[in-house]
Amino acid sequence: MSEKNRFRGIIAEITREEIEAMVREAKGEIAEIVRAELRPGLMSAVREAISKELESAVFGYKVEGEEEREIAVLSEKVFSQPQKAMAEENEEKEVVTPVTTSDDEPTMAMEAGGDQRQEQKLGLYLYGIADANAQTKLGEMGIEGNEVYTIPFKELSAIVHDCPLEPYNSEDEEVVKGWVKTHQHVLDVAEEKFGTVIPFGFDTIIKPEGENNATAKETLKKWMAEEFDSLKEKIERIRGKKEYGVQIFYIPSVMSEKIAENSEEIRKIKEEMKSKPPGMAYMYKQKLENAIKKEMESRMNSYFKNFYERIKRHVEEIKVEKTKKTDEKDKQMIMNLSCLVANDMYKALGTELEEMDKEEGFSVRFTGPWPAYSFV
Repeated sequence: MSEKNRFRGIIAEITREEIEAMVREAKGEIAEIVRAELRPGLMSAVREAISKELESAVFGYKVEGEEEREIAVLSEKVFSQPQKAMAEENEEKEVVTPVTTSDDEPTMAMEAGGDQRQEQKLGLYLYGIADANAQTKLGEMGIEGNEVYTIPFKELSAIVHDCPLEPYNSEDEEVVKGWVKTHQHVLDVAEEKFGTVIPFGFDTIIKPEGENNATAKETLKKWMAEEFDSLKEKIERIRGKKEYGVQIFYIPSVMSEKIAENSEEIRKIKEEMKSKPPGMAYMYKQKLENAIKKEMESRMNSYFKNFYERIKRHVEEIKVEKTKKTDEKDKQMIMNLSCLVANDMYKALGTELEEMDKEEGFSVRFTGPWPAYSFV
């Protein structure tokens, strides 16, 4: 063996011994990181994959959930009621859904013939129930220029127009927008005239009841009689109040920086990374990311509770809605609320939300006033 080759062998042996020593030294630390940081994620991924396969094998299809109401806004200020209609219209398919049967809404059936043959061919488009006993015409302001009028029952009145039995439907988005805006306008006029009005959703159509040869008007009055106490309770629930939307967003990059600056645990992990061999950098990077994620979740939970309690002081009722993905990539929604607010309290709520909007890393959308759809 030449001197050169023997020298190379010695270098290779020394290198091998150094590597083995480094592995023995780091073996315990690597095992601990794998056990603490990677194993739970791997196990979770395995369970999720198994669950998906089982779900696919058993059901063979996915049932799509109903879309939550999307709130459309143009600025951070308070909006007028017609914009509520535009917001609800933008919701996929919701605005063209025919009315369904429930405990609070009348059943609908189709009938023709008899002395009331013409009335049996017509339904009633229901805008809302007013807190007044009034038989009056509001004018040709309804959808497609239909005359809107009221049908009184005891201390209440239904706001309606005569319509075909089929629901309003169009492939033209602009046509649907126009219908929804008109629906909202009729409710605005009714509130100005009668005061409190229970709003009904777009395309609520009352049909004749075939079994009893009842017209749509008779069907409506029958339902109002059956639900009278419930309707009165809802009137009292929303009297002197409006619905407002509150959405709060945060910027993850800003919050991550704040966590990195203030968290002792994060600083400790960063210091440890500096003294570790390059081969362990990936492990520590994962450990750092997991620590930041954990701290972020904890802080967002605290912020949610804090914001919720501050908002709660200024409202009558709150409904926590599902959060939505935003069009702005640098923002995430932390809170989506529908709030029932007394007419003399919305300014105080707005002031509170302005203070939240000033907090670093957060922004607020405050929309309304709208009819209290979410609370009736």
